[in-house]
Amino acid sequence: MAAVVLVGAAIGAAADASATETAEAADDVPSAVVTLGDSYSSGLGAGGYLDDCDRTPQAWNNLVFGNAVTDRTLLACSGAAIPDVAQQVQQLAAIPGAGDRLITVTVGGNDAGFADELVNCLVSFVSCTRREAELSALISGLHQPLVQLYDAVQAAAPGDEVIVGGYPMLVPDPAVRSDCPALTGLLSTSERQMIRRLGMLLNDVIDGAAAEAGVESASDEVAAVFDGHEACANAPGDWLYGLKISWTDSTEPTAPATASASPYRPQWDIVSSFVRDSFHPTVNGQAGYAVAFEEAWAAR
Repeated sequence: MAAVVLVGAAIGAAADASATETAEAADDVPSAVVTLGDSYSSGLGAGGYLDDCDRTPQAWNNLVFGNAVTDRTLLACSGAAIPDVAQQVQQLAAIPGAGDRLITVTVGGNDAGFADELVNCLVSFVSCTRREAELSALISGLHQPLVQLYDAVQAAAPGDEVIVGGYPMLVPDPAVRSDCPALTGLLSTSERQMIRRLGMLLNDVIDGAAAEAGVESASDEVAAVFDGHEACANAPGDWLYGLKISWTDSTEPTAPATASASPYRPQWDIVSSFVRDSFHPTVNGQAGYAVAFEEAWAAR
């Protein structure tokens, strides 16, 4: 699967306002950014997709550090789980220039079945909270596979800085914000609380695996940046979509599917395909992710 290399694209006002001025002014920036992972790195939610991996010039990969970095490679692909990102690591190893690059990874959400469970919660007439114990065990079991993956990334990119990203809390705390038009009638209070608990657990597992592997984690920065920007209103300016149904999508790639097909997409069912942008970062959310990784880089 070929990588999509995004270099110096003009993203527009949203990117210009993404609070990257500090990073641009600093001398301490990586020579290049290589992004591995799933849909939270490919740019799903931002539109303008170039291929079936949902890679887009509007992904945060092309925003982080602003104009201070011009060498960017986007290997992330929607639907990717840990074994799939291991294949991306092989592509990383073939890219020259190791030594002072930033290598980023977001993965674990698909292994934990987050997308499927969210769809289940949205369309089911029965509370999905009954599966919390099962999902918690599944998430906790990701620790060692993540350690092995992070070790492999470091081996493929000797001398580079590896920062792994967590996931934002997708829905607000019902105790803080209960009136959410995007969630009304779709997710109960108990379901929203469960989604938040599972999200926190996944970020904790990512943090623990990163610590054991000796890489940096940006999960705290991601959670902090998105705090108050969870899916709630489905309004202009949102950072995360709530339920977004797309019967047709003009941003879909026009090239034949075989030209750049995602090897991970077959696991998605027809319902998921219509709601795939749901609970993913908008253009504003992509800028937020960029800020989070800039902060993690500065704090390393």
